[in-house]
Amino acid sequence: MSIIFHTLVLLMILIVLSLTLCTAGAEKVYYSGLAFDSEIVPSGMIPYEAGWSEGALFSSPTWILSQIDQNLTSSVLDRGITPVPTPTDAGTADDYISAGFAALDAGNYRSAYSAFKQATIREPSSADAWYGLGLSLENQKRLLSALDAYATAITHSDNSADEWTFYAGKGRVCFALNRIEEAKKALETAITRYENTGISYPDEFQEISRLLQEINEKSSPAYIK
Repeated sequence: MSIIFHTLVLLMILIVLSLTLCTAGAEKVYYSGLAFDSEIVPSGMIPYEAGWSEGALFSSPTWILSQIDQNLTSSVLDRGITPVPTPTDAGTADDYISAGFAALDAGNYRSAYSAFKQATIREPSSADAWYGLGLSLENQKRLLSALDAYATAITHSDNSADEWTFYAGKGRVCFALNRIEEAKKALETAITRYENTGISYPDEFQEISRLLQEINEKSSPAYIK
């Protein structure tokens, strides 16, 4: 019995040593920028010959997942941390702002988001960059993130001529979030700033006025009854 026991222990030691040597020599693979042994599958993942996949609900091979824009995987009312896109060139903040508004005009909100995000990285105090970021997020229904972006644009606006648009964006998003008092205050400020600039954007002004009128009607005693 003693001989059998010692033989089994020796075999177990040899197996453990063999696995350790194999793992130590395994080529490192990378996922989300972190290195792992290729023989070890992280928790929540399932192995696949072309790489890992993100579990049963997202059981696509890695080469497909790598083509998904990870900056856009958030809920409608997101407040999670969005991964920052890696800079791809030495473009200036103004370059990215121009590219972002061009993407907005074309209806490509994902590209607009990426461009404006790069602009905020290069010039964190750019009100135009934050405003554009807010527009791209609002158009993707990422309302809480859009609200944060508009608020940051207002913080850096320095009473610019475009400041009314930042308040208008904040008012729209607050209205969509049913934060009525905040929406009313922001829209009223937008109208005041708009009138003080002496500019003329009748369509935008009409939309602001319509939202404010709707809020006032819903707040009236007759409507409440």
